[in-house]
Amino acid sequence: MPYRPALAATKATAALALLPCLLVAGLATGVGVSPSPDDLPPRAVPRTLRGLGNLTAGRSGLRMTAFGADASHAADGAAVTAMPENAEENQEWLVRPATGDELVLQSLLPSAGDDGTGPVVLTTDPDGSVYLAHERAGSSPEGASPEQSWTFADLSALPRWTAPGAVPDGRSTTRLRIHAHRGGCLVEQGYGERLAVGGCDDPGAWWTAEGLTT
Repeated sequence: MPYRPALAATKATAALALLPCLLVAGLATGVGVSPSPDDLPPRAVPRTLRGLGNLTAGRSGLRMTAFGADASHAADGAAVTAMPENAEENQEWLVRPATGDELVLQSLLPSAGDDGTGPVVLTTDPDGSVYLAHERAGSSPEGASPEQSWTFADLSALPRWTAPGAVPDGRSTTRLRIHAHRGGCLVEQGYGERLAVGGCDDPGAWWTAEGLTT
């Protein structure tokens, strides 16, 4: 069959005309685009988490941050806020077991003045305020004081989000809510605002954990 350049050109033009439609269809169906964690079904996490890692607010992407006077030490009563990721120790938390399923969330920042009074840990008052305070003894040697005891609840694993076109690295992140022993959940209230204990149905009560292990 003889080569027919006019017909070939017509087919090529038609294919190019269809290309934008195919691209739009691909975006609409998620083909070639990494979905965000909220678009993916969670997988159950059977046990709670321990170790050293970061806690990030699910609503804003801001990290739980210990507010140190000089960003290298934290005084008793220091604020705990939500700030952008900074790769500093004030956003690192050591999660340790307390009594039963409860946990202590210790700031990696050393106590101001290194006065030997022990580490500073996440603490709440009956009015819902949240701050850092030196660790207090609980009712048993291995227990923590009720105002410094927390429980990770509603844990589910999500594939780690990657930007469109990037290759997924296979890691996962864990979504959770952080329940206070006194009742209520730890809630993020916006950039630079102090964390508080509020309703567990608040969108700001969802967090993601990275670096911690089961």
